[in-house]
Amino acid sequence: MNYREEEVMVQGQYPLAATLGIPQGEGPFPAVLIVAGSGKADRDGNVTKAKLSPNMYRDLAAFLGEQGCITLRADKRGTGKSGGEFISTGMNDLVEDILSLTAYLKEHPKVDRVILLGHSEGCTLIAAANARRPVDGLIFLAGGAESLNDALKRQRDMARQEMMEMKGFKGALIRLTKIYNKVEKQAEKFNEKVLATEKPVIRYQLQKMNAKWYREHLRYNVFEDLAKVTCPALAINGSTDVQVTPEKALDVGHYVKGPAEAHVIQGMNHLLKENNQQASLLNILKDYRADMDKPLHPELKVRLQEWMESHQPCSNPCVTSTGLGPS
Repeated sequence: MNYREEEVMVQGQYPLAATLGIPQGEGPFPAVLIVAGSGKADRDGNVTKAKLSPNMYRDLAAFLGEQGCITLRADKRGTGKSGGEFISTGMNDLVEDILSLTAYLKEHPKVDRVILLGHSEGCTLIAAANARRPVDGLIFLAGGAESLNDALKRQRDMARQEMMEMKGFKGALIRLTKIYNKVEKQAEKFNEKVLATEKPVIRYQLQKMNAKWYREHLRYNVFEDLAKVTCPALAINGSTDVQVTPEKALDVGHYVKGPAEAHVIQGMNHLLKENNQQASLLNILKDYRADMDKPLHPELKVRLQEWMESHQPCSNPCVTSTGLGPS
């Protein structure tokens, strides 16, 4: 199916620069809002400062466009061409921006339903957004039923294990100094400092940190909002994803009230690319750069296509049990 893209500006609290993709034809079409993971990535999933350009959101939009979907992906506050300040943007600010983008799609004359697709942190954000303003479907990629705090704890455990097993002089030095024993204590100290303040930005170990974002994630219970989901939901994680717990995707069906489907794709990493080896958390950027030019995992495309084809428009918008999200 022919598919064209255009630049749009969506007005939220700040202007959000976005790419709108529209299939050829009269429509109406299902619309998919692609919600990015954490970090200062642009609408395509690229982080210029880190020299990381996996383009997974651009590739997702192109694939979904070929399936007959309208797509929308935006630069987060303070990134790309969007307004606002990234360092002081909280989790709830990101949810508000999702609601603004969702409203834009709902008002589009060619849209008949709206589906939120979240990647990584985006999985948490779409659960919170749906609780505040229900949509017609949710797709969780590389996230699933897991809080940010749990995911970070798993990453610290894996990094500590890597340090303990490191070879050579560096490994011997790490074992001698037992640096790995300090990892969890430092994380607990940081969490305590974040929760003890209401400032949006603090300094920690001489670096500016987005305290508001961390604090709101630490206080947020994603499982409460997952329990409010009654629309169709799809959860997909990769077996070689080191940033989340792969099996957590399978737990989504235990929390949501609507029809749910879940998969763990063998050999898919956090970038949604094919790789049968887990990345090293101590050298994660290097490993991700090695994979960034690969296409989306072929099985991911199959699962997305099958799910989109099997879920026709809802007769009524999906609703939550209370209609209210987190304060």
